[in-house]
Parts: sequence; C-alpha cells; structure tokens
Amino acid sequence: MSTVDRSVQQFCDQVVATDPRFATERTRIDGVEYTVYKNAPPTLAALYDATAAEFADNDFIVYHDERLTYAAANELAKSVAASLQAAGIKHGDPVAIAMRNFPEWMIAYMAITRIGAAAVPMNGWWQTEELDYACGDSGARFVFADQQRAERLAPVADKHGLRIVCVRGSADGAQSWEEFITTGGDEPTAVETTSDDVGTIFYTSGSTGHPKGVIQTHRATISALMTWGLLTIADRMVRGKGPAEGQQMGIIMTVPLFHVTGCNAMFLLSMLAGQKIVVMDRWDVNKALELIESERITAFNGVPSMSYELAAAAKTSGRDTSSLYAVSGGGAARPAAHVPMIDAELENVMPSVGYGLTESSALGTANSGVNYQTKPNSVGEPCFPTVELRIVGPDGNDLPQGESGEILLKSVSNMKAYLNKPEETAEILKDGWLASGDVGYVDEDGFVYIVDRLKDIVIRGGENISCQEVENTLYEHDAVEESAVFGLPDEKLGEQLVAVVYSKNASLSGETLREFVKSRLAYYKVPVKIDIVHEPLPRGATAKIYKRGLREAALAAM
Repeated sequence: MSTVDRSVQQFCDQVVATDPRFATERTRIDGVEYTVYKNAPPTLAALYDATAAEFADNDFIVYHDERLTYAAANELAKSVAASLQAAGIKHGDPVAIAMRNFPEWMIAYMAITRIGAAAVPMNGWWQTEELDYACGDSGARFVFADQQRAERLAPVADKHGLRIVCVRGSADGAQSWEEFITTGGDEPTAVETTSDDVGTIFYTSGSTGHPKGVIQTHRATISALMTWGLLTIADRMVRGKGPAEGQQMGIIMTVPLFHVTGCNAMFLLSMLAGQKIVVMDRWDVNKALELIESERITAFNGVPSMSYELAAAAKTSGRDTSSLYAVSGGGAARPAAHVPMIDAELENVMPSVGYGLTESSALGTANSGVNYQTKPNSVGEPCFPTVELRIVGPDGNDLPQGESGEILLKSVSNMKAYLNKPEETAEILKDGWLASGDVGYVDEDGFVYIVDRLKDIVIRGGENISCQEVENTLYEHDAVEESAVFGLPDEKLGEQLVAVVYSKNASLSGETLREFVKSRLAYYKVPVKIDIVHEPLPRGATAKIYKRGLREAALAAM
C-alpha cells in the first residue's frame, strides 16, 4: 500500500485554479507545446519593477553592515543599466560578471538583463586560461569583476578588447564601479525585450573539455521561479503554517551566484516573496548559525553537506534557530541518513531536496515533507505543473516503471541551446526533451531515483568537473604518458576527484602533478590524489582506457 502524501499536488492544482498569478495554459514555442504561466512577468525587468513596487521598503540585500532595500536596489540597477547603454551596450550584447558574491553581482545582473543584454556569469574559481576561453566563446567585451578576477583577466584583456569595471578594489586598466555608475544618468532608455530573448548564458562543465555556454531565456528563468514559488505555497498549505506573522522571510546566500542554484533558486526566487538575502563571504557553519539568529533567517539552501553541518552544529551551539522554516539541498546527493537528523535537530524545519541541471534552469524534481521522510533516497517528483519527465533506454524508447534509463526533462525552463554548439545542442535537446545524462528510474508512486551518470563528469560539492578537461591538462605535463580521472564517493562533498597517471619518470610525484594542475585550472578541479604507475593503463575491447576498472580498484582500496 502506498504511503505517498498527495497533498502538495492537490494544493498546487488548487492554487493554479484559483490564483491568477499561477494560471496556466498550453502554448507552442518553436514548434513544441509546453505548459506556461499565462500571467507571468514577460521579462526579468518586469519582475524587478513589480517586486520593487510591492516590497519597496523590505531589506533585499544584506552584506555585513550594508543594507539595500528592494526599491534602492532597483534604482541602483537602473543607474548601472543607463551607464551600460552609455558605454555602448545594446540589446543582445553579452556582458560578463566575474566576482565573488558581492551585492554588486546582483545589481550588475539586474542592470544587464534590464536592457535586454545577456548576463554571462563566470565561475569565480576560474584561472586566466578558463576566463580566456569563456570571453572568446561568449564574445563578452565588457566585464564586471572584483579585484582578484580583474587581475586574472588582465593578461587577456587586450586579446579580447575587454572593458573591465572593478568592484571593491582597483586594477590596472579597469574603471572603478563608483565612477562607472555615474556615467549614464538615473534611467536607461527603454528597450523592447520579449519573453523568448536571451537573458543569461551560464557555463557548465560536461563530459568534453571546455565548459559549454547554456542559453536561458527570460521566460525559462521566470517560469522556474514561479514553479518553485507555487511549490512553496503548496508546502505551506500542507503544513498549515509558515514563518511567524509579520516576519520577513530571509535566506543566507551560501552558494556561488555564478551557478543556477545561487542565481535562480536563491537570488531571483527571493523576489517573488520580498525575501531578504544575507550574503556570506564564505561558508562557515558557526557564522551561519549566528546570522540565522540575528537576521531571523527562515530558509536555507545549499549543497547537502552544508545542511548536515548546520543541523549537527545547531545541537550544541546555543543559537536560536526557531525562525528557520525550510532547509533545501541540491547539486549533490544527500545521504538518506541526514534527512531524519536534520528534521530532529532543527525543530521547525521541513527538509527538502531538488534535482535539476544548468540546462533546465535548475528546475526538475522536488521532494519534501512526509514524502521526503518516507523516500529519503528519492529526488522526488517532476515539479508541478510545468515539468514532464521520461525514462528512456539507449534506443530512445520509454522504459517500464522500475527500470533504469536516462532521465529526460521537458519544460519551458529548458535551455534554448548551447552557445556556438549546434551539434551538441541537437544531441541533448530533441522536441523539447532535454537529455540529462543521468541514469535513474521511477517507482510505483512516480518518484524518481538517480542511480548513475552517463556523462564523464564528477560533481564535487555542487561543482561539475569534466574528467576530460583535467585529463587533457595532465597530458600537458611532459612526463605524463596516460591519464585517467574519475570520482570516488565522499561523505561531505558527494564526490572527490582522483587520477591515475602512467609515467616513465620514476621521480615524478603525485603532488608535483597536483601543483601543475592547480597552476592551470580552478582549485576544485585539482584531484585530491594522483597515483603514479609505471606501466600503461589497462584498456578495454575498444582500446580506450578502462576507467571503470581503475575506479573499482580504487573503491576496493578505500
């Protein structure tokens, strides 16, 4: 007998039927039919203006002792947008953001998308070579950067003709943020932007070497926000309560804004409810508990290891966490044993988990409440009412319930395309269905379980790492004959990256190679361990390196 609680879906249906904001209809876009929200804001600019009017005096961004209200943030973003136009940025132009989680990141994003330009978030861990590739691939010639990223961009600035505006610091050849925002006036010139224009180009690592630019439209992003908002309302209706009367909702910004989780599921989603965003410099569980108490934080979202640390530390911290209402996780698998612990140690909290991809605007499935308690290994059901899901075999045909195959997702929040990669786009996106590269199955209740990965990637603490990119970097070392890079389970981060290298050089050390990779790639792409062997790596029948065998041997040795 099924123990599934269908209340969330029932309340979603009720809200869709009675609340005009969430009314849906079927419409065709590029020849494919989707479920869309009839009354959704048509563009991100419309969303900014609506929320600034509704929540004008609410705190929006809190960073140390700095506070920006919704109204003030929107006005500042307009000034930045006007300055961008004065600098020659036009509708459709790519504009990069390369900085840590500063308030200016969010203001820059709002300004870029307000005038119909495309925001291009760049991974803050990238080194010069990676930034060089992304600038060339995206065509971005204008970059908002903090001092550290501006310094990394300097060696390639002339190559790409970059104009750099430096935030919270200074860099040779860069204009200061303070000076730049005064160059265009208070209001940008109105620009005609449509729902299906490009809003953002996120970069994601796949199975091939360089990261791919994922093109998201305004409609794709806004639809994801509204679907999450709908699920939040339904979850509260199920529980029969929410944050305390009159309390402003608040969330700690714990993950990078250059990922869809930070940008879409935290920063932009906050606007729907006038939620304040409290920005942390870096993850520190004790600082997080302090902020939950002092700022009366109601929601927490991060990679699963963060919520585990939070619940464990809360038990003995003495901090008041009673305001905390929801703890979400994504980007990596959460061990099933963590679910009851989070529920027990954080008294008012409803833990939940989500599954999505950069290519799906982070929207996919969700599991929360009673269902998450009874099915803690599941990533949940397709998000109502916009997401459809299939499990298919190698021939592309649907598989029976319970059989494992590739997970396909269909929603209007799926990417428009990979930038400059028509063949890769055609391979992953067919008739609106997005091939996830993840292997899973659906149980008798319609809940999804992920069991494997088709793509040669490792997900470390929410960061996708292309094994091929790291292997290629190792091959640049003169002493490396063969390399194999793969992931091993890690209790805290989900997976850790390791490598096995064949070298004829008896004096070569794993630490030497780690430093070599570190000098060329972001720190999270550096294998935690590199084993050196002095004979060729094993190969399978197709003559490819038998990576699975190497991984199985490494697992057995753990």
